[in-house]
Amino acid sequence: MTIFASNEVSTIGAAAAAEDDDDDPDYVDEEEDEEEDVGYYTYGLGSQAHSRPWNRSEWWPKRTEPQKEGLELLYSGEFGRLLHQIQAREGQHNVARNLLNRGTNARPTPKEDITCEILPNSSGTAVASYPANAYVGQFSSDSAFYYTCVRNFRLHVYDMTAPIKHTVGRQLAQESSDGHATTMEVIKTIQAAPGRWTITDSHLSPDNQRMIYASISSTVYMCSTLDASTEQIPISFRDPAPSRGRRAWNDWEDDEQFGIWSCKFSADGNEVIAGGSSMIFVYDLIANKRTVKISGHTDDVNSCCWADTASGNVLISASDDTFVKVWDRRSLAATRKPSGVLIGHTEGITYVSAKGDGRYVISNGKDQILRLWDLRMMRSNSEFEAVAKQDYGIPHFDYRGDNYPRPRYRQHPLDCSVMKYTGHEVLRTLIRCHFSPVETTGQQYIYSGSADGKIHIWSLDGRVVQVLDRSHTLSMALDPSAPEPVDITPSRIRPCVRDVSWHSQEPILMSTGWLGRRWGLSEGSVIARHEWKGLSKLRNKLEDYVEKQKSERADRAQRRAVRRGTMPGSFEPASPASPADASDDDEAAMQTVPPLAAELNTYGFPQGYFMLRSLGTNRVLDVSEGLSDDGTPIILWPMNETSLVESMRRPDCDNQVFFIDTSGALCSRSAGHAIDVQDENLVIRHRKPVTYPFPNAESHPLPRFAYYPDTRELTVTFAYDPFYPASPTSRRESTSSVWKTKTYYLSSVPLRKPPTLIDNASALLNSAVVGGMSLFGGPKTNATPEQVFDGQIDLNESEIAEQDRNEAEEIDDSPNWLRPVKAIGLTAEEAASATEKAKLRRQWEILPLRHTRRLTAGI
Repeated sequence: MTIFASNEVSTIGAAAAAEDDDDDPDYVDEEEDEEEDVGYYTYGLGSQAHSRPWNRSEWWPKRTEPQKEGLELLYSGEFGRLLHQIQAREGQHNVARNLLNRGTNARPTPKEDITCEILPNSSGTAVASYPANAYVGQFSSDSAFYYTCVRNFRLHVYDMTAPIKHTVGRQLAQESSDGHATTMEVIKTIQAAPGRWTITDSHLSPDNQRMIYASISSTVYMCSTLDASTEQIPISFRDPAPSRGRRAWNDWEDDEQFGIWSCKFSADGNEVIAGGSSMIFVYDLIANKRTVKISGHTDDVNSCCWADTASGNVLISASDDTFVKVWDRRSLAATRKPSGVLIGHTEGITYVSAKGDGRYVISNGKDQILRLWDLRMMRSNSEFEAVAKQDYGIPHFDYRGDNYPRPRYRQHPLDCSVMKYTGHEVLRTLIRCHFSPVETTGQQYIYSGSADGKIHIWSLDGRVVQVLDRSHTLSMALDPSAPEPVDITPSRIRPCVRDVSWHSQEPILMSTGWLGRRWGLSEGSVIARHEWKGLSKLRNKLEDYVEKQKSERADRAQRRAVRRGTMPGSFEPASPASPADASDDDEAAMQTVPPLAAELNTYGFPQGYFMLRSLGTNRVLDVSEGLSDDGTPIILWPMNETSLVESMRRPDCDNQVFFIDTSGALCSRSAGHAIDVQDENLVIRHRKPVTYPFPNAESHPLPRFAYYPDTRELTVTFAYDPFYPASPTSRRESTSSVWKTKTYYLSSVPLRKPPTLIDNASALLNSAVVGGMSLFGGPKTNATPEQVFDGQIDLNESEIAEQDRNEAEEIDDSPNWLRPVKAIGLTAEEAASATEKAKLRRQWEILPLRHTRRLTAGI
């Protein structure tokens, strides 16, 4: 949409849409909704009529939990590294540890692993101001430069490698004749060629040496950024395209044909893509001619870009006709139709930005929704033509006002967007959106400006992870990197944030905010620098923070000393040698008393932390997925960390570390809870109150684990029947049952490789003959004990009793890393007559953890 004209609604489109309103489930009938607005907003540069407030949260609820579609994108491997994303969601991402260990890692630590969660979190400090509205504010590709274009037809290029000036204030504004004040190092200020109304777009070449800009005319200008030259080369997109040179006296009249709103360099800097009045162009700077002209939209093309940074064959255009179209230059010779259309917005589109991989793009819409698109899911041109004339927007809506009325439709019936992000306001101007940098964040964030003066940063999973408020922006006289003042008084002016740019190497954002509230009556803009302020937000010096940390560590050490005598799994203190040797002075120093005269029996396990390795499978005991929930299964899994030195181990591997307490209960280090046996399976068990009838499956004494170094066997002792019969009769019978005569051993369970279709061919045919069509979806039957005993029902490997395994069922060749572990009950005869493989599965090796690399006595 142009700045001069309102968005007119097509009569044909409105009529077509009205015919389908009754059949559309997403259509909202104003007459049936008691809370519906009496009339729609009508705008005339900010005016409104017949307006009533409406609750946006009913349409766009605030996302506090990750969305399934967004998680699938994050875990697809196309948005950065996966390991740190998983660790961050599990609360295991430790920046300090990553920095500490990167010197000892065999491979260099990717920058993304350290900085992925360090986001700009300050409201910003002003670093530049202009007397007119700034339309563009962007970093160069390497973030060495920052450039802006302002409505007073001036472009400014800044050196971001130079330090911010501290001796600033009103003097800078007085020194600048055009009202431009800044604390940044100015490389060059360019006076643009005369144009219409404003400079709408500008872009820096990949080598940072050239800049192009558009000003709603048919000519884009290119100028140098590194020297004092004032030469500006016109790039004309008119038909026919003239050669570069001096303009004729009547060229301004020819510019009335159309106006360019958006322009971008290609990845190699040899071509320029431009979008204007319903058209898309490509200009070859080497050949000095226009190579592509497509009349592909029915309204202004507000934004355009290249889909990838490699080939440059796929073009993206976004228009006020609500559609994002995809064009393949290789097929334009045969057809002038788009390769596909991204349908979903119900109002005009203000900006489109590509991820750069040729697959994903995002777009900001005047329907107040930022959408993420996958080009592999775009609609065909035939599907687009079926709805091209239908209008799903709000009649007579003008985005240049300050409010967005309640829409008629919740979404477009052919919406093909992958994700939607809401919460910001796309009003007053063409608000822009971008992907976060690839090197530091893996592009797993999306950010956008907003007309309400806030900057929104979304995670790809749909959650708003950061909101920066420009009404709290600090004065230009302050240092952007300094600690923030204690009391910040919000400004009464909420700047309209049109453009935002994220530094490619550091957690720094630069935002472009408009100060004026009404078109043509008041103008002015301020560029703010938003940094990540972690320790500085404490408003203390680093030395104060270090002293605070030391004090907290001393308090924690003192509390540990109080509990040291009875803490399960702890090492003996160095002094005194034992609680019995402690003197009154020692006890007073430790602020504790010796523990009761109890025998500290570890039942064959070493004191402290250890791992348990199964000799039969060469896997270690593991808490599944590192969870701590009650009932989490204990499994066998390959060792995640080979080091046995505490200081060299990763904390995320503590789910494979255990300890024994004084009662003989085996406990998990990561979960902090004991291990219980439930239906022969090992699970995490939380302590629970006594419930009747006692004991039961939920409330019972925990089993005691014991290790025998001579046989390397690990046994489990129960105080009651481990199956905990429910009825009183069953409990009385269980007192004399055979479970007391059995010894329960911890044993791994073999898993066989899944059979192929050929291996099961005979079984499938027999099942089909015997069971009829039940093989293909019939109801499942319940197996009886007699069927299992007679061999009519096959059991899984984990369901077969240990003493009933035959030679084939002893095979352990499954490619799956997981192996089950069970507490099996065997009589003395059954244990003695077991096969060698079965005995090996019952053998375990204790791997104690230590504090130093050198082995010490007693471990």
